[in-house]
Parts: sequence; structure tokens; C-alpha cells
Amino acid sequence: MYRDTQTNQWFVERVEFNLPGSRTRTTFNVPQPLRQAFSDEFVAELTPLLPSSHDRGLLADGQINIALSHLSLIGVRVAAQAAFNGIQKVWVRFQRAFGAVQDLLQPQHRTERATVNGLHYVAASTLLDLVLPCLDILRLDGLDPEDREATGRVAARLTALQDKKHDLEFYAGLLTRFLAAPEPEKVPPRVAPSEDAHSALQGFRLPGPITVR
Repeated sequence: MYRDTQTNQWFVERVEFNLPGSRTRTTFNVPQPLRQAFSDEFVAELTPLLPSSHDRGLLADGQINIALSHLSLIGVRVAAQAAFNGIQKVWVRFQRAFGAVQDLLQPQHRTERATVNGLHYVAASTLLDLVLPCLDILRLDGLDPEDREATGRVAARLTALQDKKHDLEFYAGLLTRFLAAPEPEKVPPRVAPSEDAHSALQGFRLPGPITVR
């Protein structure tokens, strides 16, 4: 990203997504103004993290959590150069992402639609982290308070759950937001051309309404 120090307007040059086993880069042919590159929801969360001065600086906070409808970003690092010739360059990096990473872009810049594969993995992991220790405890039918081995096993399971408390709370909040979010609008089916349509028009149809954001 960079800022025009004369107008104080931010522009986005490129966005990189580091996924397990792959890396995707979106490079704009012409740098896009912040609100034309990113969704309004993400811009509202990102703007307070950008530097207010034109001097060199660094912001690193591993506790920041940007929660969007289908995406959560954890930990941020913002590195800013000193302004030079009316331009200030800034790099923004997030440590972890859960959900549909490209949802931070405006729809016209996304190379894929929202996917829930990552959320399915989070849901399964959360379920196992909760259910397995609970099942272990339930197997101890008729727990005798004097049985030190049994009570020790219960205490160990409770300690394991306590150690994962913050992660489980985060995952539960992420899944709750995902389930509460409205379903994306379905694309209307294509209208089949009539049999007597000219061959040059086969498969052609007028575009549907364009959503302006």
C-alpha cells in the first residue's frame, strides 16, 4: 500500500494470500483506492491500524482480532517507510487467517467465492477438542471421590480444557458469526437460447443487475 501525502488518500498495489501449500497474489494494474480494493467491513477495521504520521514506524500486535462475516484475522504487523517525494509506502501483514481469506477484497477482485472448507476444519477441530475430554470423563461411571487415579484423570482432562479455553472461545465466536451471516445471493440460471437464434448469439444473454457497493 502507499499514501499520497498531498491528499492523504491510501492506495492498494497488491495483496498476497499465503495458504497451506500455495501462495496467491492479486496485483492491481492500476493502484486502487482503499475502498475500491477492500470491502467496507475490512476498511473500517484496517483504517485505525494505518499510521497517522508520515514518519517511519512499526506497529506489531499479536492480540488484534479483525472479525469479518466469513473471516477472522489474528495478529497484525504494519511497517511504514518515511514519506519520500509525496509518497509513503506501508506493508500490512496478518499472522493468521481463518475462513474465506479473499472476503477482505471487493467482490470484483476475488478469484474465488466464499468457501467454508476452512470453517469446516475449525468446526471439526473444536468439536473434537470439546467432545473427546468430555467422553473420557463420562466413561468414569460412578466416580468414587476416594479413587485417586480416577479423580486425577478427571482433573487432567479439566486442565487440558482450561488450557484451550481462549482458543475454544475464539472458534465458537467465529462459527457463531458464520452461522448468523446471511446466505450469499444465488446467481440466476442462464436462459437457454431459442432454437432459431443466430449461431453467433448462441450462449449470449444480457447481464443481470450489478450490485454497487
